[in-house]
Amino acid sequence: MFEKMVRYGWNVLSGLFVLACSLWLSGPGIAETDTPDYRWYFMLWFLLWTIGFLLQFKQRTKSMGLVLTFIPTLYYLFLALRAMELF
Repeated sequence: MFEKMVRYGWNVLSGLFVLACSLWLSGPGIAETDTPDYRWYFMLWFLLWTIGFLLQFKQRTKSMGLVLTFIPTLYYLFLALRAMELF
């Protein structure tokens, strides 16, 4: 029971974090350069997280799903820490 609560809590928090960061980075830039208005390739991180989330529903692929949800979360956490100059 406790394991499920921790896993569901992890999925909610990491999913919101990855979705917020993906939307923020894929949105229109404010620079007056040649960068495209929308950079949709940042949404691939959320797609990877979603695939990992869906894999967690089967007992055989639960560990693979956890690994796939960790990858985008750690990537955005690393970027946030680098931006705050803490790492």
